[in-house]
Amino acid sequence: MASLNFNAKVIAEPELEFGEGGRHVDPRFGLVEHGPLQPMLGDTVRIGVIGTGDTADGFAQFIERCRVGIEGKNTKLANLYPPFPGVGNQNPFRCTFEVDQIARRIVPERDIRRIIEMRKQSEAVTAASEMFAELAGSVLESSARPDVIVCALPSNLIEKLVNAKSEDEEVEDDQELNFRDMLKARALPLSVPTQIVWPTLWDDRAKIPRKLKETLREVQDPATRAWNLLNAIFYKAGKVPWKLPKAEGAFAASFLGIGFYKDLAGQRLLTSTAQMFDERGRGLILRGARARTDKGDRHPYLEREDAYDLLVRSIKAYRGHHGHAPARLVVLKTSRFQAGEADGIAQACDEFGIDRRDLIWVSEHQDTTLVRDGNYPMLRGSFVQIGRNGLLFTRGSVPYYRTYPGLRVPQPILLRPHSCDTPISELASEVLALTKMNWNSTQFDQASPIPIRAARQVGRVLKYVPFGQIEQPDYRFYS
Repeated sequence: MASLNFNAKVIAEPELEFGEGGRHVDPRFGLVEHGPLQPMLGDTVRIGVIGTGDTADGFAQFIERCRVGIEGKNTKLANLYPPFPGVGNQNPFRCTFEVDQIARRIVPERDIRRIIEMRKQSEAVTAASEMFAELAGSVLESSARPDVIVCALPSNLIEKLVNAKSEDEEVEDDQELNFRDMLKARALPLSVPTQIVWPTLWDDRAKIPRKLKETLREVQDPATRAWNLLNAIFYKAGKVPWKLPKAEGAFAASFLGIGFYKDLAGQRLLTSTAQMFDERGRGLILRGARARTDKGDRHPYLEREDAYDLLVRSIKAYRGHHGHAPARLVVLKTSRFQAGEADGIAQACDEFGIDRRDLIWVSEHQDTTLVRDGNYPMLRGSFVQIGRNGLLFTRGSVPYYRTYPGLRVPQPILLRPHSCDTPISELASEVLALTKMNWNSTQFDQASPIPIRAARQVGRVLKYVPFGQIEQPDYRFYS
């Protein structure tokens, strides 16, 4: 039996950079100590709200509750469940958040009932997304110009849109639509990011009945809800909470995530991409060409010409932003690279003089996992190099949190280089750092690097966007 040699190590938790160059591994403590990367002293984030009378009031009351601060969860895990300090002297965002009364729209109860009484779930989702998008448009036609529009859904509407399929089994419904993704798509032409909230945000006792298995989620403690909500709104308002520190001497790099999605009819497989220009997370959303699948294991890929075209557009966008092409390009893809696809990427890089390239297949669903002595979960950052490939645990026990903040046995991702100029161990460190660039959560142990996560999330929304309709190039509109 042939022996298997491998190298293992634990990658240290990557630091993030905040205001005035301050650094910390944790977003929440970093924000409190140093403020956001882009502080706007004295500035106000204006929030528009669309909801019923109860939900609009509930959301406004939660913003008021955040203003004075919220105690952390009563637990020994103080680093995992810190208090939210409020927006006073220790204001982590260095700005205020205000619900603009002029930018408030109340949905009549009769309109909610009309949607709930629809027999087909698809009709209800379509009607609800159109209603909220039209009301958002009316907000923008007024004198108000909020930075973010919050859609505060009532429980009975959530139950209809999110949980229930067509209730009458005799009613055929050949489409199961996603309200969140359809609303994001409808709102793209408005050019104002949206945020959807449920009553579980402001009401500690709220329950959403009849949840389906896939919608089950643990309701967070109030302080964590405050952190995540205000950080997401701060980001969607166009401000940057934190960035990845740039290593001294590092080449200017662009990280491109490639994902795939099916169109609404389920017939065509299309490509969505999210490009991260720099360590601040600035980038561009691009829709790619129709994807192919290989005949063997059905892995999606791009034809040579389509890969070339996508990369040319991506590099031109980078050059338009920075005035020059990146010195290094990292392409993260959730399926195997085909030879023609890699050739198309290489040709684009050659034409723009990009010598350093890393093409990595990020395989997220592994049948293999590892455990530590005593059957404990692996540490986040554990990296095992097996030949050319590397197993990386982006989830696992977090020493900073003093626990494993997960429910299931952590699964690693497998990094499989197609052609790379950077050593696999260095790529693993970068991928781990990229998992911390999800500004919709202040808990840093996210599973996927942001280019992959964003490309997948963008594809879910683009599914509802017909070709020819305005596509926003900014990830804030899709998250």
